[in-house]
Amino acid sequence: MAGVSGPLMRRRPADGARFLAGLALGGVLSGMLVALLLYVVGRGAREVLPETPRALALATVALGFGLADLAGRTPHVWRQVPQVLVHRLAPGFRGVVWGFDLGLLVTTQKAVSLVWVTIAAVVLLDPWMAAPVMIGMALLSNLGVVLWSVRFTPAMTEMGTRRERLWLRSIRALSGTALVTLAAVTAAQAI
Repeated sequence: MAGVSGPLMRRRPADGARFLAGLALGGVLSGMLVALLLYVVGRGAREVLPETPRALALATVALGFGLADLAGRTPHVWRQVPQVLVHRLAPGFRGVVWGFDLGLLVTTQKAVSLVWVTIAAVVLLDPWMAAPVMIGMALLSNLGVVLWSVRFTPAMTEMGTRRERLWLRSIRALSGTALVTLAAVTAAQAI
């Protein structure tokens, strides 16, 4: 995202600001939609399953995603936001469309599985937290894009460099270790 917003901020700061504001708005809107779905599923899970099986299910989910991260196999769709819209939409509206797309979570690439385990925790443990968690993730994600856009250099978007691959392996190892630890702690508390 910084590959689009960074240069836009440099060329036309007002357009860059509109794009980033639209990105945040779109993320919050889709975060609310996803939160509603998570809340409904979570309330259903609470009606059907007692607390101990839900906690053990979360431990299983955390273990599976943790092992996937440790193996370098973080699950995600091999897709990015529609690049064709760069030249077709005004910056603010493009930001809303891309922010909404990104906020759906399942329509773009993920570096680590923390998002998936967070969603599982919301559904299985406390569906009332769906809105604050999903909107919070959208806003934090957009804050990252804003900070990266302000500091943007073309080298920051070079994918596949040795440094980028090392960074990705490192954060996946950290995420995987944290998730496997979370799985063990959650399982121990549940039984």
